[in-house]
Amino acid sequence: MRRLTSSERDLLDAIEHALLSRRASAITPETIAQAAHLVRSMTDPRPQMEDLVGPVCTTADVGEWLGITRQGINKAVRENRILAIQSPSTTWYYPTWQLLDDHSVVPQMSQVLGRLVDRVDQLTAARWFWTASAALEGATPARWLTDQRDIHAVVRAAESYAKRQANRQSDRPLYDPEIATASRA
Repeated sequence: MRRLTSSERDLLDAIEHALLSRRASAITPETIAQAAHLVRSMTDPRPQMEDLVGPVCTTADVGEWLGITRQGINKAVRENRILAIQSPSTTWYYPTWQLLDDHSVVPQMSQVLGRLVDRVDQLTAARWFWTASAALEGATPARWLTDQRDIHAVVRAAESYAKRQANRQSDRPLYDPEIATASRA
């Protein structure tokens, strides 16, 4: 068994201090499980945003690339024409695969993204676009869209995914730790 690092000992000391400064209370096994989950979430190595959704860029990058204002970007996000992911620190990121070489956005994005919005969170939607799909001949939905293949197939895949996710029990922690991000266009 390994020894605790000094920062791990500091964490335990802080927890002890917090408990001792309060009145004694009944701590249930569920509370212990949630606290342990929180500690695991906060101390596990965090994947880079790029590992989850591919390369990302910032609002300023998108505005410059598309030649539109922040308000224009916000409108495009509201209309499901651009996929945006908000980090817990409230910074917005945009997967770069949706930005085309001609300074436009993937056509028909709203038809696909509209099937996911309000059914899955932004990060889950972005991960879906970046994950290979058997329904799309092993291609990722992002690749399928950028190759301008049959829109109906990717819309069906999005609807199917959203339904499966809606039926799943949430396994998200009570506290969703910040994902380490890297802004590369």
